Amino acid sequence: MSEFKSALKTLNASIPVLIALADKYRQQIIIDIAEAGPEGINVTRLSEKTTLSRPAVSHHLKVLKDSGLIYPEKTG
Repeated sequence: MSEFKSALKTLNASIPVLIALADKYRQQIIIDIAEAGPEGINVTRLSEKTTLSRPAVSHHLKVLKDSGLIYPEKTG
């Protein structure tokens, strides 16, 4: 029974990541971030690469950040 509880706990911890990855725009944003490499990419540039507005991109980035999939860096 404890193995089941442990597996259930792990699955429950994965829910935010699964929800974040369920959206096609967030999937594309992750790809765009990965393709940008170590220099990164900003919200304006991400917005230019999609049909999304800057506020929409910011919202998707927040979901990705809250799920632990990305770690944004503020500059400026």
